[in-house]
Amino acid sequence: MYANFPPEFLAFLNENHIDPSVYDVQEGLPRYVRIVRYKQRTTSEIQQLVEQTRQDAGCAVTEVAGVAGFLEIANQSVKLAQLQSYKCGDVVGMDVSSGIAVHALSVSPGDNVLDLCCAPGAKLLLLAEQCMDTTTPGSVTGVDNSSHRISTCRSLIKKHAGKTRGIIRLFSADGTGFSCHAPRKLWWDPQTVRAFAQQNTTAVAAADLSATKEQVWFAPRLLSTVYACSGTELYDRVLVDAECTHDGSLVHIRKYGEQWGWELLGSQACGSDRTQHVPVLQSRLLENGWRLLKPGGVLVYSTCSLSRFQNELVLGGFLARHTEDEACVESIPLFDDKDGGCGIAVLPVWKPETEEEWMQHAARLDPRVSNTSGMFIARIRK
Repeated sequence: MYANFPPEFLAFLNENHIDPSVYDVQEGLPRYVRIVRYKQRTTSEIQQLVEQTRQDAGCAVTEVAGVAGFLEIANQSVKLAQLQSYKCGDVVGMDVSSGIAVHALSVSPGDNVLDLCCAPGAKLLLLAEQCMDTTTPGSVTGVDNSSHRISTCRSLIKKHAGKTRGIIRLFSADGTGFSCHAPRKLWWDPQTVRAFAQQNTTAVAAADLSATKEQVWFAPRLLSTVYACSGTELYDRVLVDAECTHDGSLVHIRKYGEQWGWELLGSQACGSDRTQHVPVLQSRLLENGWRLLKPGGVLVYSTCSLSRFQNELVLGGFLARHTEDEACVESIPLFDDKDGGCGIAVLPVWKPETEEEWMQHAARLDPRVSNTSGMFIARIRK
């Protein structure tokens, strides 16, 4: 595939020390899907889903070791529409690399989670399943700057979220300036919400809500009330899966040849304006996500880029602005041998001449080694 790349994209790859041959493994990569509501299913139900998917796909289908709920379909050309499990809403298309980024957060039931770049919504759904609790519901707040993409996110929620739909709210907003805090405690209790409304005049309530500068774009009734949206709670977990040049997504790059035209790859993906703008945007998203994270909480920074300028250098700049006491990069639990390890292999991050300790803990997923889309993931404790 890389024989068709325009000179601008080849120069971008060379500048980032990315071997163009990485894009020629596309044909050999598997396809991944995720079982929806995995934790609520019995072992027998999961086995039936795997077998049904295997029959529909006409090839080997296996569970991904160490990444609960993900299935690997050996033949990447299999269309989701031919899978009965997809038609019934039992599985969604999601690369396992994105699943690893979500699992790196270690979300617990009852957590308030912020997904600062949430569209198209696959990670958002998984986050909602992980923080759902029958007694003390958590919440997932999704933010995206594109109204079109947030609409796609809403459609996915309506189709697949089930009961977790009741703990998801969406904002069409700029993630670099988003300021709405986590929902207040007991936001899900009608009596608490009613008492708050009775004790506060309309003017005071409106002033509280306007202070956030954002309006809820989509949410269940209780999660969109003034009471829920006007508190000062910070989030337990924040995911910053930042906007990037998408050069690590082989499926995305391939679309330039199949749909959009290779000539656009040079200007849209790696034009000088974009490559200079994107790391600045990523840094601002990272800083705002950090501002909204409570002390002791965890933030995951990830991109689907192989570019060091969007990964190690963005994270290195962030850590230079925060002391070790403020921000600590931790190992990703899925890759700890003591936890049984993960079936997906990873590469160490790019290291400059002077290696810093945090680089031992961040991870790169490389298509040639990981058998997934390219991904950079770092877990940071506040």
